[in-house]
Amino acid sequence: MSLALKVKKFINSEHSGEYVDIILPGEIGINSAAGVKLKPKKESDAPAEAEDAASFDPDDPMDEENEGETHDINQGTMQQERCRIHYMEAGMGEPLLLIHTVGQSLYTWRGVFNLLSARYRVIAIDLPGFGYSDRPENFSFSVEDYAEVIARFMDAKGIESAHIAAFSLGGAYAVSFALRHPERMGRLALLSPGGITPEMPLTIRMIDSPLFGFIASMLYNMNAVEKLLRDAVFDLTNITPDVVQEYYKPIADSVSRRCVRRALQYFDDEPIVARLREVDVPVLILTGGEDKWHTPDSQAMELYHSAIRDCGYSLIRNAGHLMHEEKPERVAAAMFEFIPAAVPEI
Repeated sequence: MSLALKVKKFINSEHSGEYVDIILPGEIGINSAAGVKLKPKKESDAPAEAEDAASFDPDDPMDEENEGETHDINQGTMQQERCRIHYMEAGMGEPLLLIHTVGQSLYTWRGVFNLLSARYRVIAIDLPGFGYSDRPENFSFSVEDYAEVIARFMDAKGIESAHIAAFSLGGAYAVSFALRHPERMGRLALLSPGGITPEMPLTIRMIDSPLFGFIASMLYNMNAVEKLLRDAVFDLTNITPDVVQEYYKPIADSVSRRCVRRALQYFDDEPIVARLREVDVPVLILTGGEDKWHTPDSQAMELYHSAIRDCGYSLIRNAGHLMHEEKPERVAAAMFEFIPAAVPEI
């Protein structure tokens, strides 16, 4: 059985996996008759990006009359945005959620997915804006709201608590979830946690730039994706044309690239890092020995390891940033040791 699981082809497409609907955090103003976005009730509820924010002119008598209120034209009301979440699930046992980083999809877990499903109920998620999940128009793309997405996905699936493995920037979403919902958190594996670093390729840092982000995201083509992937591994033979194609397909259109840009520009893990000592669940940090983006001896890695009270550490040798793609057996073995499979009651 284990051999069959190991050789089973992992297919990630809009036609594979399953879907579940959730309500995204935050409210939006919608003109239900004309489909026009209206001004939110509170200034803080407006999307952070200027191109999406509703304008208010204090010199306009119409705006002055309705300041602080939602326009009620053609039955416009405050509504919440729905999002269809794509996921893949396999195995039995305790739930283990797999959370990817910005710009990825659940495809990144293809090497460890079937291995882990031999001991756990593994659920890999495409986060809103990525993979084959919906592209929300009014979502904040903040760390805190992505953490709430995890909670709402669990609600939709009827999962009371779960272990989580999260990769790179996705680790901040998982830590935020652990801080917000400690009663729903089992054990937490952080694979190369941290934010955007100077060591990351210029493409990523440019997309993160408010000034050049739009231009950089438009140039985020297949060649750029291939260069990023090759920079994120130790063994270049892992980056085949098929891998590049599978990474590029979900971000090939402008709407998807806009989601990548917003997620990078609104990524702020400083509030999370400041609260690492409050994390009250067992944590395992996994890092690639040849990781050039989040180096094993970086200040951020040392901070995560030292600040979290119950924290283990495992170095995956001869692997870059994408350690779970290069060395899936070693990562799975570390996970098995960290999260003992529940023994069924007799």
